[in-house]
Amino acid sequence: MPPPSADRTDPARPDSAAARQVRAEAGVATVWGVAWIFVCLSIGWLGLVAAMVVAGQHHVDAAAELASLSGAARLQRGGDACELAGVVAADNDVEVTSCAVEGSDVVVAVATSVALPFGLDGRLVAVSRAGPD
Repeated sequence: MPPPSADRTDPARPDSAAARQVRAEAGVATVWGVAWIFVCLSIGWLGLVAAMVVAGQHHVDAAAELASLSGAARLQRGGDACELAGVVAADNDVEVTSCAVEGSDVVVAVATSVALPFGLDGRLVAVSRAGPD
């Protein structure tokens, strides 16, 4: 019976098939590790961009609500509803795209832009109606 070191599949022998296989796969874990780090960072980055857009939309929604509510309150006191809605919108860093008085209700549409990666710009829009009914 030959000694165990004489076995051609023994990875301890430098000329064995197992040793050649180990050398051929050297560094593969590094490549896979770098690839998975890139995937995880990309997913995290996309999550941050999505969170930024969602937070911006919430800001625009709240600004539209505030503008329409203040306009409706001014309308009930006999003033210019759209003027005050414009002031409130500007204080919230959004622009009024339309303002209309429909009976005793005030309908305000506001918009703002959001800077996206790679030089892209997005536009966030919200519409709100407020009145005594």
